[in-house]
Amino acid sequence: MASKAPIHTRKRYWHWLQYAGGLLIVMLLLVEKTGLLPFPLLERLEWQAYDMKVRSTLSEQADPSLAIIDIDERSLYEVGQWPWPRATLADLVDTLFTEYEAGLLGIDVVFAEPETSLWQQHWEELSRDYPALGELPPPVDGDEQLSNVLAAHPVVLGYYFQASRQPSDPPSVGQLPRPAMVEETDPLPFPAPERYTANLPVLQQSAMSAGFFDNPRVDDDGVFRRVPMLQRWEGELYPNLPLAMLLTLLGEPPVTPVLGEGAGVTQLEALDAGGFEIPVDGRGAALVPWYGPRGHFDYFSAVDVLEGRLEPGTLAGKTLILGASAPGLMDLRSTPVGGVYPGPEINLSLLAGMLHQSIHAQPPWVLGFELVSLAALGILMVLLYPHLNALLLVAISSVLLATAIGGNLWAWYQGLALPVAGLLVLLVAQLMWHLAMNFLRETQQKRWVAERFGQYIPPQLVEDMVDSGESFGLEGEERELTVLFSDVRGFTAFSEAIAPAELTEVMNRLLTPLTGAIHQHRGTIDKYMGDAIMAFWGAPLHDARHAEHALEGAFAMLDALDAVNREFIAEGKPALAMGVGLNTGPMSVGNMGSSFRMAYTVMGDNVNLGSRLEGLTKAYGVSVIVSETTAERVPNWCFRRLDKVRVKGRSAPLWILEPLGRREALGDSRREWHAAYEQALELYHAAEFDSSEGAFKALTDQQDAPTQMYLERIEQFKADPPPSDWDGVWTHTEK
Repeated sequence: MASKAPIHTRKRYWHWLQYAGGLLIVMLLLVEKTGLLPFPLLERLEWQAYDMKVRSTLSEQADPSLAIIDIDERSLYEVGQWPWPRATLADLVDTLFTEYEAGLLGIDVVFAEPETSLWQQHWEELSRDYPALGELPPPVDGDEQLSNVLAAHPVVLGYYFQASRQPSDPPSVGQLPRPAMVEETDPLPFPAPERYTANLPVLQQSAMSAGFFDNPRVDDDGVFRRVPMLQRWEGELYPNLPLAMLLTLLGEPPVTPVLGEGAGVTQLEALDAGGFEIPVDGRGAALVPWYGPRGHFDYFSAVDVLEGRLEPGTLAGKTLILGASAPGLMDLRSTPVGGVYPGPEINLSLLAGMLHQSIHAQPPWVLGFELVSLAALGILMVLLYPHLNALLLVAISSVLLATAIGGNLWAWYQGLALPVAGLLVLLVAQLMWHLAMNFLRETQQKRWVAERFGQYIPPQLVEDMVDSGESFGLEGEERELTVLFSDVRGFTAFSEAIAPAELTEVMNRLLTPLTGAIHQHRGTIDKYMGDAIMAFWGAPLHDARHAEHALEGAFAMLDALDAVNREFIAEGKPALAMGVGLNTGPMSVGNMGSSFRMAYTVMGDNVNLGSRLEGLTKAYGVSVIVSETTAERVPNWCFRRLDKVRVKGRSAPLWILEPLGRREALGDSRREWHAAYEQALELYHAAEFDSSEGAFKALTDQQDAPTQMYLERIEQFKADPPPSDWDGVWTHTEK
């Protein structure tokens, strides 16, 4: 059995369900942001959003003072497979500075093992066996040769840390450079590796400095987005290669951590290196400032340097990084701007970001800002969205989405890398949730209304009832309504002229368009009584224009009957006429009946009056009669007074009127006729029968039934005058 709860009560149930679901979405996002319940999908969405911002704001110009000396495929082809002899590398480094006047060189390669050659290993033995060799100088040691070159020029070497050490791994090898001078009051949470592979002592001692080029902060999708600036080994802090190069350029200044407040906690916000501020996260990692796709910076092939093919001055004063882009050397990474990106260019991009102060920051307050934004916007949506229709939901959500994306991009251009995925997920999830709930709620409400009112009202009115927000129940209540009664004249004789089996079809052909006319004008069918129809306007949905809509519905019924009559005449059947009575006033409306059968109907004295008015249409020879109250509610229509009557069952007299049409639609001749008619009627009620008779006879429409009726009454009153207290009321004794 269907629930009998009013629609307003059922709406509240759905609203509370929407509140609960919307609040759950907000809580889940807040819990995720605090790290208590991480959602990998949301994290990946944030990465994708970050990558899109990076790709949409790439620079078109590269810093001409920065370049890469590339160990590319052509260099390997011409010089030989890697690793190259240390003497060749020494020649390459020396050429960069002596021939091309480079400013600073960072080497994105580690020299962890001594170079060995059979010639050197067996020189003493060969000299003993071949005395003639003793006259020659011994072979030059490649490591010593490279060490001498490093000592002569500003070079920063590279090495790498290993985050965790496996039991099968060898111990750390090589010599670490001098640690950075970091003014650290309390130990900060920099990465602490368990192993390193550094350069030979003879090489490291000759170089100006060194920096690591590993990255323990690669995201779980394998993409380089941020790199640690410092790592801690045995209590000391060591810089990465780009930072080591910056410190070398600045004369090895101390590095000062910049602390900030975030979510009530003091945490690392940036590093100050000789006045250059480097924004970092709480663990000391900086976002790589991507300037363009692979090849954004100038690349020079290492073999071209060795062979002297570059123009003089090409590298003068430039800061260079020597590294490999050849695929076989495995120094290629996945980045937001390319799936195959050379490691040396990553390091050069970070160095450029430090030099140009263009690294995006994620201050400590970002988490608190995001939590507050999610909570405030989420609560607003939870409270507002259940009360909006689909169009407003989409419109407001679109504005909020555009605002969130636009604000995030604005912050990006200001140098702030603010998260945005949480807000976007919140907006989309809330929109989809509330759209789905609104659809389910409205579908359920329409079904509920249709089950109770569908047999009385048109389908479009069901949607209006659901959208109105009104409380609809079947319990009785009093309202001002307009009731309509219609009856087809002569239908009894009509039905006797056709076969009984055809009567049902004829009734359906007649009542269907009449019902459609009522529904078209927002009327509610009360009941069918044979060929008669009872309908009302203003319930169950409130309608401030119920009288006007009822009047429009009455004329639409007459038009529908004309169309049916044309079909009947074409089939050889007689045409039908119809009378319609309308009355407006307070009525009782609701589900009434017995425990065996109920019906949504109207009752009251004003309902009975509507029925009486329909019965008078035949007596006055008109199709539609309305009461005074109905005419008063429709001031934009023109009515003529038919008579002042006392109907059966009522002692008080009332005027009955016939609608002539909308005022603006009446022509001048019709207006003049109406004025003359009203003047004749005034003379009649003043008992000036001779003048009234002349006025009625002067009317152009002598076939008008009310006019003929008044001429007959005047003839009677002239022969038998009414009493002196005659009030002009005509009493009807029949329904």
